[in-house]
Formats: sequence, C-alpha cells, structure tokens
Amino acid sequence: MGFIQNFLLCIRKQDKWYHRLLYKTVLRLRILRFPFPKIFGGLYFYERNIRLTIWRRLKQFFYYEPMFRYRCEKVGKSLYFESNFPLLLGYGNISVGDRVVISGNVTFITSYKVNPNPIVEIGDDVYIGHATVFSSADKIKIGDRVLIAMGAQFYDNNNHPLDPQARAEKKPVEKENVAPVTIEDDVWIGANAVILKGVTIGKGSIIALASVVSKDVPPMSIVAGNPAKVVKKISSVSENFKITDDGNAIDKNDNYINDIKD
Repeated sequence: MGFIQNFLLCIRKQDKWYHRLLYKTVLRLRILRFPFPKIFGGLYFYERNIRLTIWRRLKQFFYYEPMFRYRCEKVGKSLYFESNFPLLLGYGNISVGDRVVISGNVTFITSYKVNPNPIVEIGDDVYIGHATVFSSADKIKIGDRVLIAMGAQFYDNNNHPLDPQARAEKKPVEKENVAPVTIEDDVWIGANAVILKGVTIGKGSIIALASVVSKDVPPMSIVAGNPAKVVKKISSVSENFKITDDGNAIDKNDNYINDIKD
C-alpha cells in the first residue's frame, strides 16, 4: 500500500514527465462526456421517476403501512409515506387521522417516563414534514389541517431530569416537568420550530421558522423568535373564521395574513 500511495502522490505533484502525462489523462477522462441527444435525458428522467414512484407505492402498501397500522392505536384512511418508514421508539399510544402525509425521517418517541401510556394524537389532513420529532411523556395532540414543516420538534417533557445526579443514575424526568402539548386546527408550524411542554397553540396560528415556543399562542397569531412572541395577527377573508370576543377562533380555512397596523 505504501508504494501505491507514494505513486499517487507523485502523480498529484507531477514529479516526472510520465506523472504529468497520467495527471492530465485523468483530468481529461473526468470531463469526458458522451454526446447524448436531449431526448435520452428526458427518457431517463421520467423512467426513473415512474420506477421510483411505483416502488415507493408498493413498498408503502405492502410493507410500511401494515407495520405502522400494527404499531398504532388508530390509523385513518389514505395514509401516505413520502419516503422511508418513521422511527418509532417506546410503546405508547399513537393515533393518526385520515389523509395524513408523513415525510421521511420522522420520529415518534412515546417512552414511559411519568405516564405509563404516553400519547401522540394526529388529526385529519395533517402534513408532517421531513425529520419532525414528537417526544411524548404524557400527551401531544395535533389538530386537523395542521402543516408541520421540516425539522419541527414537539416536546411535552424535558426528556431528562434537571438534577445532574438523577441524570447520571438514568432516572426519569420529574413529574412537574411534564405537561401536554396541544396544537389546534389549521396551525402552520415553520421549519425547525421547537414547541415545548405545556404549550397550546390556538387555531389558525403560524409559528415562524426556528422559533422556540415556551408559552401559549393565541388563535390567529404569528409568533417568531426565541422565546417566541406574537409579531402579527391574522385576518380572514371569510366572515366565518375570525376571533370572537372570548378569544376563540371560528373555524374555516380561507384566511390570509395582514400586518398589524400601528
């Protein structure tokens, strides 16, 4: 191996004439391209897409979905996995509604820490983005028509005790550091947002990307930052979806964002 490594180093340094020749030959081979007509590129592109789509659907129907339905307490109709099978840790209760789309590398953690049967409950028409994490020691509830962007994280607990000695002894998180998370209907969670224990996000609200939410979010609000704060309110095109005097949102989907006026 020493001889080969020395020879390759000599080629890179181009010590001799034949080293220079080999070096230039390798460079020419690296940039060599065959003159394929553009139609071949199109055929290859669509052939690959069709083949992968058929393979993903077969894998989902005959492999992923039966496993997921076996593991979950409830799975509604028209479940769709965009890519690979989610990581399922623990033996708590997972419930998934109708027409839910789960992207790749999603993690469900329902391990026993305080509650012997921690829960993750997903509503109808929910999109769960790539690398989303649900960590439940009690209950995480996601409402209907919620959009969860990639990298979002939901924790209803601290995962580990605050006391370093307790962590060293691998003790479970303290009961007072566990509180349920509730995401109400029509919420949009931005990429890499973190939702912490005890938080309720009101209907129709938007969590900006990379926000850390440690307090309740009112309905029809946009929050951003670390810690997240309300930066905008959301108005609606529809008269059937607005904030009432008691702070509740009347439930319709047709909404748009208006800046808060000074």
